[in-house]
Amino acid sequence: MEAQYTLGASVSCFDLFNLEKQFEQIHEAPVDFLHYDVVDGNFNRCIILGLPLLAALRPHTRLPIDVHLAVYQPERFIEQFARAGADIISIHPEGTGNAAVVFEKIRKLNCTPALALRSETSADKSLLPVLEQALFVTKLTVNPGFSGQKMQSRALDRLKALRKLMDDNGVHTPIAADGNVNPSTIPALIEAGASMFIGGSSGLFLKGKTVKESAALMLEAVRIPENK
Repeated sequence: MEAQYTLGASVSCFDLFNLEKQFEQIHEAPVDFLHYDVVDGNFNRCIILGLPLLAALRPHTRLPIDVHLAVYQPERFIEQFARAGADIISIHPEGTGNAAVVFEKIRKLNCTPALALRSETSADKSLLPVLEQALFVTKLTVNPGFSGQKMQSRALDRLKALRKLMDDNGVHTPIAADGNVNPSTIPALIEAGASMFIGGSSGLFLKGKTVKESAALMLEAVRIPENK
């Protein structure tokens, strides 16, 4: 994989009935980190993943785990997820009154803070201080929690605007694209400014293909814009 691009695997799309075999495939593939979605039923109308599964997974991988807290008041939960095995904790500014304060709490728990933005959120200058502090910013291109969604129509425009906002203000935080990320959408996502790609049911976990085979196709798509 090209050094400037990274590939994440969405745990919500794992074969949860066969985790041992799933991890064998993940570890054979060029996957750089695990993306662990937590949705509280209010931030979006579903509830997925939680503390017991994270604690059970943690001993079986050395890959960094990014816990994406798609919840309101994430400060109520970060200590529990840090103790359960998170390396990175991503929070939404839409879900908390002061993301910078939550970032500080995440660091005190020996985790690294990252930011996530809903698909419909347009970033503005007020977010620049936390964007600069974040390890990366995940720009959702679908609603959080439901796999199999198609990319929302204005998602690329908002991703491009986010990249421009940061570039214009000297903020070099990478953008992770999350939602309907697959070989057909990756070139456009790169053009819009993404350099991290979270693979789920449309790109990384496909019937009839191993994770390694699917990852290879995604990485081949990453190279297409470079070869133009």
